[in-house]
This record gives sequence, structure tokens and C-alpha cells, in this order.
Amino acid sequence: MQLFGFKTFTHGWQYVLTVMSPSGARAVDEFIDPGDDVSVEARDGHLTRYYEKREGAFDQLIARYDIKVLERSEWDRTKTALGADIYS
Repeated sequence: MQLFGFKTFTHGWQYVLTVMSPSGARAVDEFIDPGDDVSVEARDGHLTRYYEKREGAFDQLIARYDIKVLERSEWDRTKTALGADIYS
């Protein structure tokens, strides 16, 4: 599965990884098992967000699922190119 990620952080400095795929948000939710060191926020009609509980957990998740982490401008272009199907 082709996966794209965008890394940000919360106001409390907790890292957040938002993930999208041409296959849609539900497919991402079913494909990725985040493990114990990452919590998940998945809602219908939204891209899935992962929250890092332990330092280094995102590096492992990104490597395990071959998530291509994008910079903001790449993320915006890719999201536009993939269209509304990423939210289904």
C-alpha cells in the first residue's frame, strides 16, 4: 500500500503523524497496526492521526510500513492530486 505521512506536533509538543493513501482512510486504518507506543485518532471522513507515546516509535512505524514522510508543500500537492478518495 502506498502511504504518505506528514509530521507535526501538538501544543504540548507531542509528535503527530497524519497518514493518507490513495486507497483511502479506512484502508490505512485496517493496514497499520500502530503497536503500544503510538495512539490512534481515526474518525470517518478524516485522515488518521497517530500520536507518539515513546520517542522513536514513529521512526519504527514509518520504517515498518514504508511511509513516505512529506514536507508541507509536498503534502498539500499530493493531497490535492489524490482527491477526496483519501477520506473514504
